Amino acid sequence: MLKDQIRQEFNQARKQKDNLKKAALEAVLAAILLKEKTQAGKTATDDEILDCLTKEIKAQKEIVEMYKGKDQAKSLEAQGKVDILYKYLPKQLSDDEVLEMIKELDIYEDASNRTKGMIIKNLVPKIKGRFDNSRVSLLVDNYLKNK
Repeated sequence: MLKDQIRQEFNQARKQKDNLKKAALEAVLAAILLKEKTQAGKTATDDEILDCLTKEIKAQKEIVEMYKGKDQAKSLEAQGKVDILYKYLPKQLSDDEVLEMIKELDIYEDASNRTKGMIIKNLVPKIKGRFDNSRVSLLVDNYLKNK
């Protein structure tokens, strides 16, 4: 299970005094524990753990952008955490692969906002954890414009 792998590698990083990896995994483990507590002690599933990972990656990317040009050390540290956490996500999909999935899901004649919403609604569960959700809307928009 993904949680066990993260916990094991967290303990290794702690023993090896790899503070960057330890900090990155510690944040994810804290999010997982919080999720389990809110679910009355149920163990988190791998999908829920992927949610925690993607949220932490998003937070670290925001830190990278926020400190870019201001505090290079913090920006590089956050980028290092992002690189570490990406290793726990499934193989990422390319834009072309997601575009093919969008074409398969497009059963509508028009290119309205409703069409966009329906495509995104059906697409997001299929790409969960394998593609940056913030880029989905842009890809669907570009597809519908060129339809």
